[in-house]
Amino acid sequence: MTHQVALDIAQTSTIAAAVIVTAVIVVAGLIGTGIYRARYAAAREEGYRVLAERSATGAQATADEIKGVRDELGEVRQRLAALEKLLSQIG
Repeated sequence: MTHQVALDIAQTSTIAAAVIVTAVIVVAGLIGTGIYRARYAAAREEGYRVLAERSATGAQATADEIKGVRDELGEVRQRLAALEKLLSQIG
């Protein structure tokens, strides 16, 4: 009977060791996957940040260009008003 008990204990310890090894492998895999996902997310976030900076710079450049066009349009209106005044004096 003691031989059977020792055999049962050996089988139980073998199963327990296999379960522990499997659990360690699964945990290591999950940690590795988490690290990979974190690095990928950080790289993607960096790309979005660069894109946002480019967009902001482009928007500022466009706003500056529109301001310049608006100033030129004001000058054209003044010249047109002066030309209309001159033509009304001639005609």
